[in-house]
Amino acid sequence: MLDFIKTVLKKFTEDARMNKRGFFTTFFKTTPEDYTDGEYVEIDIERTGDYVAPALKDARTGSVVIDEDIFTEKRFKPPYSCLKQPVPLYELMQRQPGEKDDDSVVGTWFARLVVKIKKALSKFHRMFKEQIELQCAQIMQTGVVQLSDENGNIVYDLDYKMKTSHKPTAAIAWSNTATATPLLDLEALCDAINDDGKSDPAIAIFGRNAWNYAIKNADFKEAVKKDGMNLGQLSPALKNRGGRYMGYVDIGSYRLELWVYNDSYETLKSNTRVKFMNPDKVIVTAAVEDLDFRIVFGGVPTGGMKEPFASIVPAEVTYDGFARIHNRVWFDENGDTYTAESKMRSLAIPVSVDKFGCLTVA
Repeated sequence: MLDFIKTVLKKFTEDARMNKRGFFTTFFKTTPEDYTDGEYVEIDIERTGDYVAPALKDARTGSVVIDEDIFTEKRFKPPYSCLKQPVPLYELMQRQPGEKDDDSVVGTWFARLVVKIKKALSKFHRMFKEQIELQCAQIMQTGVVQLSDENGNIVYDLDYKMKTSHKPTAAIAWSNTATATPLLDLEALCDAINDDGKSDPAIAIFGRNAWNYAIKNADFKEAVKKDGMNLGQLSPALKNRGGRYMGYVDIGSYRLELWVYNDSYETLKSNTRVKFMNPDKVIVTAAVEDLDFRIVFGGVPTGGMKEPFASIVPAEVTYDGFARIHNRVWFDENGDTYTAESKMRSLAIPVSVDKFGCLTVA
């Protein structure tokens, strides 16, 4: 029986959906120092200019004093999330979905408990993954993280002060396909990123409507290159992450990979599907390897577990460097109920805040 339990519970850590990053999460990384046990995390956000060294009229006057780079020490408190599912003992006496009436192994009450806990923990982990993807998507479109409670009320609001010049609106709405100027709009945003972030813009991510408008514009359509689909030059990190590569375009001195992302998530109670990528926006960013975007984790208090689950449920699970989740299972004797619980405190942070921007097109 113990081997059976270990086999069942091991499956949630091998969930293919959990071991594959979301599209926006791919732009972010987690280093060992980003896993903390404290309530707050501290990160220095540095902005360096591109001043030209002055010349001296006379070498005898001595050198020019240069101040240190300007940096801002930021202290962030990652949001706290906790999900649980109670399993009353009386439910374990009933046949479960997928069981046969004469099933002698899965039909035992304890094995049924293990299956229910496995399903609950797997579901919680996937929900946490979606929250991380949402944070990353929000940052790259607005520079703000806003998270809601189960009733849809915003309970966490953090503004990273993205520059106004990095959040422009097209002068002519792209829905006016005959008169819109998508190439000029994108070039202006590329210039802002290049000037402020000191990196070449390399990737453009389109919402569904933005792409449909752009490709109907004669100048943009003519500029898009699809020869061989440029497959050998694609950002490796973005392949097979849910986005669709549409070609590339040369705009002024910039070359942008063109991607369309149309995935969505579901709100908890309203069951409403919402696009991660605003359909009317275009994100422009430096190459993934040039970005310093982080996913950091704060400490999580936990009461621990008793046997038998202490030996077979991992108290902490880390997925491919982008999620750290804490698990617990306990029994309430008064209520004759087992409870499966998962907790997470994660926060996406755009350390290189000037290396991306987002254009509103309609």
